[in-house]
Amino acid sequence: MKRLSVSHILCALSLVVAACGGTADPTTTTDRPGTVASTTTIAPETTTTTQPAEMETLTVYFSFGDGSDCAEVKGYERTYGASLDPIITAFDELVGGPTDDEIADGAGSFFSAATDDVIRSVILDGDGVLSVDFDDIRLSLNNASTSCGSSSLLSQLTSTAFQFEDVERVRFSINGSCSVFFSWLQRECIEFTRDGATVAGSTDDFASRSGCTPGTTELPDGEWFGYVVDASAADITFDLACWFSGTAAEQAATEDGQESPPPNDYYVRNVNATVRTVPVAAGAEVNWLPSTGDPTTATTVDYVSWLAERDSRDFQPGVWLTVADGMAAFVEEQYVP
Repeated sequence: MKRLSVSHILCALSLVVAACGGTADPTTTTDRPGTVASTTTIAPETTTTTQPAEMETLTVYFSFGDGSDCAEVKGYERTYGASLDPIITAFDELVGGPTDDEIADGAGSFFSAATDDVIRSVILDGDGVLSVDFDDIRLSLNNASTSCGSSSLLSQLTSTAFQFEDVERVRFSINGSCSVFFSWLQRECIEFTRDGATVAGSTDDFASRSGCTPGTTELPDGEWFGYVVDASAADITFDLACWFSGTAAEQAATEDGQESPPPNDYYVRNVNATVRTVPVAAGAEVNWLPSTGDPTTATTVDYVSWLAERDSRDFQPGVWLTVADGMAAFVEEQYVP
């Protein structure tokens, strides 16, 4: 049998392709490794282009070094979608811990994949004060309460925060409490400034749960103490106040010239005349006190049922208002002796 040469075979293939009206193979171009791929395929009479998503770069800081300097950190770049909030994204990336490659490079952190959901809120107000609120991380990060551990943790947090030029001061809290956060680290409640200084927190920073200084006109997500001025099926008019307990109650009462220590170990400060209107979420519930003088009567009902009973009472107790996604999701009436 007569063999065909390679040139004969290639020629034959070229003729077949030409007869079909195509090209031998489409041309594909791909970006260099490490970038978002952009692929262009050239086909007969049509061209399809896949554009890369717009990406930005931020830095997260993890502990680094031989341990002789507990506050030593190193920055690692992460990419994120340009449509995301960079500050929130930076802290979400930080609490997820270092990657395997970063660990191999020497990065260390108390944070890991097991703590990637411990952020409750990250809020930057108009004065450049950044408030970062955590769930109760004390058990998850138990070694962070040592002297060296707390220095390492705070250095990672503040370095990540101050990469953003709009941040002038930063404060940290657990469930809204600066006192709980820093007591865990065996320190006083403080705020950090861009120039490296620290500022003692005000007494209001020791208020329970989410505190009483939201820094915004609208009430952010959190658990806030105050009084319901008015309520309807659509919204709640809310007077935010400060609820203190323990040593914070004693300090606040002393500042206000009231009996200190205060009776029953709590103290309420309500000196701000601002009221806020909060829309009510569908399915909102209320833990209410049918008998305001008896905490054992507390029961949870739907918001509409509570609304029908509320106006008939002579005494309206203070409440804890849970705001989620900008709406009132839960109301808990506060028993006081």
